[in-house]
Amino acid sequence: MHHPHALVAPLEIGASDDEASDGGFSDDSLEDLSALLGRGRPNPAAQNLFDTPRAKRTATGPFVSPFKAVPKHKFDLKALAKDARLDNALNASSLKATASTDAAELPSSQRGEEFDLAFADIVKEKSGQDAHKVLRAVQRAEPIRSQTWYCFFDKDYKVPPSTPVPKLPEKSPWKLLTQGNSAARERNLTSGVPQSILAKNGGLPDSLFEWILDELCIERSPLIRREYCDIIYGCPNQVERLLTPERLEELFLRLGASEDIMFRDSEIPVSKTNHESYQDRDWSNLESFLALLSMISRHLPAVSAIYASHTLLRMSMDKLLIYNIDLLTMYEDAIEKLVNAIASSSWDSFCGDACSILRTTIKAQHIRVNALQCLPIRNARTHDLRRRLAISFLFDDSSLGSRHSEEFFTVRSAIDRLDKDDFNITSQTDFAELKAMIIILDIAVDDGCPPEPSSLEDEQQFNQDIDELATKLREIWRKINDSGMKITRTEAKSVIEWVQQRLSNTVRTRRKAKKSIFDLPGHEDLASLPKQQEYMAKFFRKIPKPQSRE
Repeated sequence: MHHPHALVAPLEIGASDDEASDGGFSDDSLEDLSALLGRGRPNPAAQNLFDTPRAKRTATGPFVSPFKAVPKHKFDLKALAKDARLDNALNASSLKATASTDAAELPSSQRGEEFDLAFADIVKEKSGQDAHKVLRAVQRAEPIRSQTWYCFFDKDYKVPPSTPVPKLPEKSPWKLLTQGNSAARERNLTSGVPQSILAKNGGLPDSLFEWILDELCIERSPLIRREYCDIIYGCPNQVERLLTPERLEELFLRLGASEDIMFRDSEIPVSKTNHESYQDRDWSNLESFLALLSMISRHLPAVSAIYASHTLLRMSMDKLLIYNIDLLTMYEDAIEKLVNAIASSSWDSFCGDACSILRTTIKAQHIRVNALQCLPIRNARTHDLRRRLAISFLFDDSSLGSRHSEEFFTVRSAIDRLDKDDFNITSQTDFAELKAMIIILDIAVDDGCPPEPSSLEDEQQFNQDIDELATKLREIWRKINDSGMKITRTEAKSVIEWVQQRLSNTVRTRRKAKKSIFDLPGHEDLASLPKQQEYMAKFFRKIPKPQSRE
């Protein structure tokens, strides 16, 4: 008699690695690569079609770890690595070949400068994966045109040595400022004794005054520099007598300014380098000198105030100020105080000379526009100077800077200026220059000099001119194709768009009236508009309900 369980097959548990459990989509179902390449492979043993699939593990058998049977790779990893190395070698040779063709146009040090920031962002976000491919795509999308940069300061500047200490009498109280090291001078200055002596004597020896000016340019201690500024400010007579334009030029050169500041009637050479030339440079001494110019602006002789203003305007064409907010703040305060110290009778000639110096020394508009963007507009004089410079740059005429802008500039003249060739979009257009020209145009227009509100016809004509100018800017915007990562074109389009929006929304004396489909062109009656609005307000006014009689 047979046991009832003798004919029963062992119970199988369906597993995830069963041949039939995954619907036939396991790795074993893929055709072998060697078979595709035509290489022979021994056939597996013949299997009965009527047999049930063999289980990976059964309920009755012992547990077998699936990690013991590691499947063999279906692909040759050594061959894949060899192919990857070959692909990298081909890419490297292609990059070298392309770089050799571009070497005649751009130095190797300049290639990729415009995309350093974009490259850094890619490395941060994508962990460096395929960053060189993306950078290469950007370079192919828009050829790199390295912009010229104006460096007001010497790139190879080294701090000059201290000047010899002036000889003073044995019992001179001013030896507190000259004897000892920096720590000792700090203690003497903070004690207040030199300030008391200065207030009692009313001035310094000229040799000590000159020595303090030289030391201010190289002194490392901020406390000593601040006290030096206060001491010089307390000597107004010596400021007026000793701070001549020649002396100010020496101080600028001691601070590291290039020798180009000595030339005012010839073009200054510009370089392909950028603000990284000043990397790790300390500008604290320049900040203290700008603070000193702000303090003593009222005591400077007229020629010195004019010279200092012209020199600061030339310095503002260097993008250093835009990249350093602390330095820009000190510059704005200094230039504002200096131009306010110029006599009204000399203001027109000062502005004309400023336009002539900046226009003669620098020809590129994208460098000139930096000086306009650094000038503060909160002050009436700097605002007027900013607009005169813009008009001079826009029409390429230095004589326009010596005249009041309201006397000759109109919106119609700006419209006519847009018809010139330098605003025409062609395949040779320099979009960095175009962007700068649009900014200069916007500054030159300013508020447009609107007519008196009592003249309705003049106001309508003014608004029509503003609309025409905005329309011309819109046409230039449409002609610029910035598709395909063309960064300079996109920047130019964005500037054109916000200038157009400013003209339409703020320069116009009133908002442009909305047109309905029933309006006919030329039949707008703006004079009757307030009366119509009043009538509609009365029409929709709530009528009080009559009180019921009791």
